[in-house]
Amino acid sequence: MLTGLVAIFICGLTVTTLSACSSGDDDKTEGKTEVTMMYAVKVTDDVLKVADVEVNYIDQTGAKKKEKLGTTEWKKTFSTNTLPVTEGVWAKMTPKTNIGTGSYSLQVTTAAGYQAKLASGKTVADGYGSDPEAKPTTAQTAGEIADWCSQSPTISFAIDQTGYSKQQHVDFGGNRDAVIDMHAVCVWFLGLFGEPPSFCDK
Repeated sequence: MLTGLVAIFICGLTVTTLSACSSGDDDKTEGKTEVTMMYAVKVTDDVLKVADVEVNYIDQTGAKKKEKLGTTEWKKTFSTNTLPVTEGVWAKMTPKTNIGTGSYSLQVTTAAGYQAKLASGKTVADGYGSDPEAKPTTAQTAGEIADWCSQSPTISFAIDQTGYSKQQHVDFGGNRDAVIDMHAVCVWFLGLFGEPPSFCDK
């Protein structure tokens, strides 16, 4: 299922499979390695009402970068010709002061993926993410909001010289690793890039 899925949508930067897969022939003329790194973060509207969100990520050089999240969806891609490489993304949540009284629906989905076109001609793809189908958390007090913010997940992994990946902790300072979900992340990613979720069942 996943090999066919990657062939369909990862070449168009519509990424995710949660187990590594490959395509292509090993006996093709050797060329250069090309890796596309992809990140995505999505939050509910209420998250931006109660928290300042800062997306921490690793770029193609291995440097840790930060960007303020001002909308409910954030996506970024990088390209590199070098392996091994590490990917990592974390939405740091800082509760705002003087939050208005109310009931807030809080959810964050964080995901990362890649496509590696190897010098041998083989293409390998993989992806990881938190569960986009998890029910939002309802928070009403400052304590509940702070507790939810402290649990924002990190998605991180290392891609080795063969193009395959495994989960690896990246320390952004105060972050926690995510519980990985497969099919639900696939459907969510396809939706982000405008593709039908039926591909995830192939």
